[in-house]
Amino acid sequence: MDYSIRFKDCEIYYVIHKNDLKPNLVLLHSFSSSMSIYDQLVITLKKDFSLILIDLPGHGKSESSKNVGLKDMPEILKTIFDSHNIKDVHFIGSQEGALIAQAFGHIYPARLKSLTAIGSYSIYDNDYKKIEKERFIRKFKLGFFWLFSFNKFKAYYASKASQTDTGKERFMKSSKGFTRKSVFSLSGIKRFYKLGKPNGFYPLYLVCGEHDDDVIKDACLLLEQKRQKTILEGYNKARSLVFLDQSRTFHEHFLTFIKNQA
Repeated sequence: MDYSIRFKDCEIYYVIHKNDLKPNLVLLHSFSSSMSIYDQLVITLKKDFSLILIDLPGHGKSESSKNVGLKDMPEILKTIFDSHNIKDVHFIGSQEGALIAQAFGHIYPARLKSLTAIGSYSIYDNDYKKIEKERFIRKFKLGFFWLFSFNKFKAYYASKASQTDTGKERFMKSSKGFTRKSVFSLSGIKRFYKLGKPNGFYPLYLVCGEHDDDVIKDACLLLEQKRQKTILEGYNKARSLVFLDQSRTFHEHFLTFIKNQA
């Protein structure tokens, strides 16, 4: 069922596939895509979970606002959960979606049961600084695309998400509602890196693709080494969003991870 809420001056769109008596699973997409990136995954997961999918501010069918961005997502999530009497949730988060889930878990630790983080890194220990340093030159290239060829801007993110033409097409389709204005939704996201030390350890399934950026793979290895309750898995023949390239394997391994938490 489709819903929307008003957060400050921004309308946020979300969908709930209700499945009574099943665990709640939230799927958070990455920057420049939308909830539709998970369409095929929803088909396979909805029999085992009650699913909640949300378009991030400035993405998909959610509005853009200079006052609301990804930095506000922990509070937006709480507002949605409270309105539906959802007490606790599992998360699948892709890239920035995983950062949001970590921040939510820090602010509301009793409500996060587990996180599956895809192509992402830790919000703690200044890990983001190495990521930003490695991607510094890329910002200039993307800035040029943003100004003069916005389709190339979106195509760049699609090329990083999947190594197959089908996966790239699915990503581009999911970015339909993403505009030049949407880029500013990232403003303030460094709030997540300043929340302080971890205040607990929930089960974490950490996933990266064989052809993801080396800096992301290194960050995943480092996180596994220093964090309790963490499982790291690399997926062959996949880029960052492994479920686009290895959908069946990801689905099977994710279910195994969840069942092992029971």
